[in-house]
Amino acid sequence: MTGEAYDHLMAVVVLGAIFTATVFIVPSLSYVNLLYLEQQQLQNVALSVMKTVLFDEGYPANWGSMHGLNQFNPSDVKRFGLSLLSDPSLYVLDPDKVQRLAYNPMGNFSYSQVRDLLGLSGYDFSFVLRPQFDVDADVTIPLSKDSISFSVNVSRYGGQPIPNAIVYATIVYALEVSGDAYGTGAVNMEKRTDSLGRCTGTQAISAPPGSKITDVAVIFRVTVADRATMVICKQSRPNPNDAAKISLVGDNIVAKIDTSLPGSNDARWFCSIAMYNFETSVSLYNRTAPPWKDADLKKGQNMWNMTFQGLSYAEPSILIFTIRTVPESGGGRTIVLLVGPYTLWSQGGVISISPGPVGSGASVSIERDVIISGMAYIAELRLWKT
Repeated sequence: MTGEAYDHLMAVVVLGAIFTATVFIVPSLSYVNLLYLEQQQLQNVALSVMKTVLFDEGYPANWGSMHGLNQFNPSDVKRFGLSLLSDPSLYVLDPDKVQRLAYNPMGNFSYSQVRDLLGLSGYDFSFVLRPQFDVDADVTIPLSKDSISFSVNVSRYGGQPIPNAIVYATIVYALEVSGDAYGTGAVNMEKRTDSLGRCTGTQAISAPPGSKITDVAVIFRVTVADRATMVICKQSRPNPNDAAKISLVGDNIVAKIDTSLPGSNDARWFCSIAMYNFETSVSLYNRTAPPWKDADLKKGQNMWNMTFQGLSYAEPSILIFTIRTVPESGGGRTIVLLVGPYTLWSQGGVISISPGPVGSGASVSIERDVIISGMAYIAELRLWKT
């Protein structure tokens, strides 16, 4: 009898344990499996979207530069993709298409338009293109403009300094000559970062007899393990766009006045345009001597453009303009420098498209290395359910 009672008692204990496991443990395991499945589903969707964005040219394949200068219409784009049509290599993006993701005087996509083209109903995403490493450059230009001093810090985006990075600085300056003539000069310096990712430099510059330096810009190309990024500084300001905003649209160079800036009522005359790729400088346009006649760019007109056949195939890293205008500081007309294109270099080289803060639920993030106009970038896609 005692043995049978003991057996019955043990059976009750076992059944109770099974019931407890059924009520508490099994649902927990199911919840973990559901979370895993949801994360895996997000990962699969994100990989598919990233493949489309980076490998697909979209349709029409030239949608970044289609419709000439000022008739870009996102509704004419039937399929979204940033791949460069003329380059068979993977992870090479079309700069014309990339520039349509940020503010562009010639038209750009909204976040909702890109999401609809990618078929992401029920999801939100953010897409960011940034240089492969963080370059913090500061330039000091004295009023006399007879020397340039700079300091550069190079680090990874996590904050780790990068030693032995090659910092190639190109100092470009505008010259004004008596009789309304103009010109430009350039000098190069090369430095390497120390163990803390820092370097400094000072360079004297001088104008030829009978001329004076009126404006200075410093262009930094920073190379780490054969990967290069670029930073542009002008008068210790990172956004050299006081005269106009420059866009590239296929073979067309377009300049548009920012009417919110000082001096925006003053006409601007374009004197010269040079395409610069660090190794070489190619003159695209050189205006004849004065008289200047009518203004090239004024508030009423608000836009200037010129076509250069084959420019899109040259993939210019930088366009350097000399413009005759009234600078922000006033003091009469003078020659100033303008560096473009605006969209790529005005925001520290970072371009992003996003609906706002990431939701609090599950999300996935994917990164890939890409090339834009010969410069190395990181493409980051983050995806989450709405």
